[in-house]
Amino acid sequence: MPNIDLLDTAQVSSVVKRHKLVGMIGKEKKWDIGVSPSVPNSRNPIRTTLELITSQPPNPINGPTRSLINLGLGDPTHYPLHPPPEGAIDAITRALKSGKANGYLPGAGSLQARSAVVDYHERWDGVTHGVGQGLDLILSVLIPHQTVQKCNVLLPRPGFAQYATLLANLGTDVRYYDLLEEQGWEIDLSSLEDSIDGGTKAIILTNPSNPCGSNYSRSHLQALLDIAEQHKVPIISDEIYGHMTWDKPFVPLASLSRSVPIITLAGLSKRFLVPGWRFGWVCLHDPLCLATKVREGMHVWANRFMGPNSLVQAALPDILATPGSWFKVVMDKIQLNAHILTTAINTIPGLSCAAPSGALYMLVKIDSSRLHMSDIDFCTSLYREEALFVLPGICFEAPGYFRAVLSTPADVMQDVALRLRAFCHRHGGKVCI
Repeated sequence: MPNIDLLDTAQVSSVVKRHKLVGMIGKEKKWDIGVSPSVPNSRNPIRTTLELITSQPPNPINGPTRSLINLGLGDPTHYPLHPPPEGAIDAITRALKSGKANGYLPGAGSLQARSAVVDYHERWDGVTHGVGQGLDLILSVLIPHQTVQKCNVLLPRPGFAQYATLLANLGTDVRYYDLLEEQGWEIDLSSLEDSIDGGTKAIILTNPSNPCGSNYSRSHLQALLDIAEQHKVPIISDEIYGHMTWDKPFVPLASLSRSVPIITLAGLSKRFLVPGWRFGWVCLHDPLCLATKVREGMHVWANRFMGPNSLVQAALPDILATPGSWFKVVMDKIQLNAHILTTAINTIPGLSCAAPSGALYMLVKIDSSRLHMSDIDFCTSLYREEALFVLPGICFEAPGYFRAVLSTPADVMQDVALRLRAFCHRHGGKVCI
């Protein structure tokens, strides 16, 4: 090789290139197309479990013609429980025919739609919020990636699986606080407070609860706020099932806070029975202006895209003006289903449950000493023998339970009760009459 000291820049470049080419002779370059670590971290555990349980078709004991009852996914449109508000359908139709709702909108939403959301919360909750967009947006803005700062977020157990999935992409430490079945799935406040340290960035609350079907009292929520105030931790309050309650009124967390920043999630999917419209919102309640950077960050993050669905935004003022009488009819039907299933389950040896009082769900405990099977085995066998699909509690950090959806017609829920009774009698013992 020539003496590099004696070569000019062009000669050096030529020599380096020539030696690189020599090194490559005889080595064929191979394809190496991988995926981001975010892909496996984003796997939805509910969908994965669904595929496992339904990998083989049901073969009902009472004959192959028996229809499948699906109480697994929280889609209130799967059965004709009740049509969406007529005013909502009319508003979407008008927006479509107007030809004025087809363009791009600001990432944080149009002024008209945001004002409608503020009016909605003032009417139902007695609270005024600022408006943004999405749980993923909140976590992306509020929680730094683990490569920047080690931190943790507190999640309910049992709780909705998607919280941990979204946090996994950030490498965030997930800590669980327990919910107490014997107290109607209230928060174990000692468990929650013991989990808080200097790295705790947020507490996530789900009220009314998926999967428990609980609806927290004003005093219980105030006790949670007192802890958050003491430790200076904001709360992300998932209230997608807000006002979907019976027995006692729903209390929005933000309506109680005088200092703690509350980031509320709400939307049309559940209460308005239109999950496929994919429209929700984020509200920031910040009475002491402690989270102005978060407000600004949500607007920045929202504008990475060109805004949510323009047709729904145009129709939103009319949709959110749906009268309370329509919601009452829907809730009466869900409450009836809750009563049917609670009454049945608590007379079936091997099963028990705390009576739900909100949302679309109930969590049912499986007595393994009588039925001798895990929650996954129970749900798989129930699906194959009775053509009845429910989700195992493991999907919600609640092994030994299963979750049932309450949004079917009452006659279907009566059939569910009969199939559960027959299954448990076959596998675990005598039935109480």
